[in-house]
Amino acid sequence: MPGNSDKFRKVVVQVQTALFVRDYYSGGIDGIIGPETKSAISRYQKDANLSITGTVTPELLDALGILAE
Repeated sequence: MPGNSDKFRKVVVQVQTALFVRDYYSGGIDGIIGPETKSAISRYQKDANLSITGTVTPELLDALGILAE
């Protein structure tokens, strides 16, 4: 899924929202993977014993219960 597509941005909004609800993210829910989002993803991945990439991965989506269509 290309990082600049509408579809990807919608998935990122879901990731940001899921991380916000879990108190990992406090930035804007904007669909952009900026430094705050990368940091939140990395912290969540660490705590969930996932590979720490700071990026949206299938493993991250599964852990957050997000279906990327």
